[in-house]
Amino acid sequence: MMDSDARSAWLQKLDEECPYQVVLPRRQLSDDSEILNFLIDHVGKFDMYVEDDYAAFVRYCFEDPMDAEIFRARFEPKADRFKLAG
Repeated sequence: MMDSDARSAWLQKLDEECPYQVVLPRRQLSDDSEILNFLIDHVGKFDMYVEDDYAAFVRYCFEDPMDAEIFRARFEPKADRFKLAG
């Protein structure tokens, strides 16, 4: 496990290298394989980490903004998106 200084330095470097990020609720292990397979097969440079101590959220980090948008469109829960009034 990293100490807080090492984690901060790692996160800063990750933010510089992969600034396009998507935070999703953590899925069950069986669903994680679909995400990992997609990342390995279709995305250039990426990284990911657990957002909090309870592993409730995972932050997926991408070098290419198009990779982040395609990932978001495919895996972001549709019910959580805001709708414009109109």
